[in-house]
Amino acid sequence: MAGALPLAWLVIMALRDVAMLGDGLLSSRTATLLWNTVLLGILVAVLTGAAGTALAVLLMKTDLPGRRILFALLSFPFFLPPYVLALGWFTVLGRHGLLAAVLGPRAGMVTSDAFFGLIGAVLVLTVAYTPIALHLAAIGLRSIDPAVEEAARTRFRWPRIIQRIDLPLISPPVALAMLLTFVLVVGEFGVPAYLRYPVFSGAVFTQFAAFLNIQAAVVTSLPLALLVVVGLAVERYWLRQQVGFLARARTTPLIAPLGRWRKVSAGGAWSYAVLTVVLPLGGLVLQAGGVASYAAVVRDAASSIIESVWTAGCAATVMLVVGLMLAYLVERSGRTRRNALDSGLLLLFAAPGTVLGVSLILLWNRPGLTGIYASVLIVLIGYVAHYVPVAARITGVGLQALSAGVEDAARIAGVPWTRMLRRVLAPMLAPALVGAWFLAFVFCLRDLDLVMTVHPPGVETLPVRVYTLMANSPGSVTAELGVVMVMLAVAVLLVAGATLAISRRSSAWS
Repeated sequence: MAGALPLAWLVIMALRDVAMLGDGLLSSRTATLLWNTVLLGILVAVLTGAAGTALAVLLMKTDLPGRRILFALLSFPFFLPPYVLALGWFTVLGRHGLLAAVLGPRAGMVTSDAFFGLIGAVLVLTVAYTPIALHLAAIGLRSIDPAVEEAARTRFRWPRIIQRIDLPLISPPVALAMLLTFVLVVGEFGVPAYLRYPVFSGAVFTQFAAFLNIQAAVVTSLPLALLVVVGLAVERYWLRQQVGFLARARTTPLIAPLGRWRKVSAGGAWSYAVLTVVLPLGGLVLQAGGVASYAAVVRDAASSIIESVWTAGCAATVMLVVGLMLAYLVERSGRTRRNALDSGLLLLFAAPGTVLGVSLILLWNRPGLTGIYASVLIVLIGYVAHYVPVAARITGVGLQALSAGVEDAARIAGVPWTRMLRRVLAPMLAPALVGAWFLAFVFCLRDLDLVMTVHPPGVETLPVRVYTLMANSPGSVTAELGVVMVMLAVAVLLVAGATLAISRRSSAWS
């Protein structure tokens, strides 16, 4: 109801005017947008796969100093809206950025011209999505049987073992990370729009918001939707079985000593983290100014901050309940139903926010439904449609770790299913449920594409406020709001970590 029906209605509306559909899909503009979108997606996917794999090997298989802190630092960009990273990089590479201050105005002109376009979009999105490859490659390394490496160590050194054993074994999860990155990048709106790089998601939003041409927006959505469907088909029919071994992930992989290369490797890894994460965020802080200037900005943006937090919290709570039901259906039902439902959920998550937003408008913008379409409810429906697969997948991972015998024992004891779910499964799934809620909350909190498309007058989340102020406000104001977004993400992650630790102890006690 929240996601599949609007997307189906969008396809039906597109097929109603075949002539316009053909003209729109066969135009030179469509070919240009398709080339730009695919090129951006491929470049970012390849770079994130290479960077994530190299970093995962260093952090998971070696005795690199400060590995945990470095892992957390490199993961942090994923919890920020990508356009906030773009703002940070602009403070470094812009005409009046940090490089211009150090190297002179001419250098600032060169870096600024290069930043606004494909190069800047690739840079920002690579930093934003490298954590996907980093985490999946790390999980793959944990899943390797140490006995295989121990046997290889009788004849070979660690570099050859990593090259000939570890890297081939983790190639499926790295390929999955690259595929997920490609799907997310082709649907990205904020960064390409800010950096003036024309892609399909921006064209969809422009047709709707600037020209009020719903039919043209629908037609423009179809090639973008087709790219997403192709990506999901690859995941379903090629990668799904190959990454099944990730469920065997271990927590104590063998460690390869770096020896005399330890300091060099640490310097390279930390330099990469400082240049890609600390430098742009530090530039954002510097441009924002002193602490006193934040009071006025926070006071002006208080309503947007509150709007973001309570809508994300409500949506995450709904997603937790619905996600638990969906996860149970996926993990405890027959293979055919499980595959169909899982594929449908993944399609909802991979659907670009602008496309999903246009489909929601097509379905809900009609007489008798204005109470939903013109209120914050349309935003909540969009959140649930887009991100409930996140809650379902994380909860499903928790269910995979529980034996079905627990439920069988409850049935034999005559415990009703609802009570068994509430009194048996929920306490044992507490860590997964907490993780699912917080991750869904973070996704809603950072969302721009969907909310920018559907938000009604009077409903303005913090990402929307930051984005709309980019073009019309001083750089210090947008930088201050960007820092507020960063601090909000840090606060959420700290609360999530503390809550997850408590839930793990509670689950172990249960």
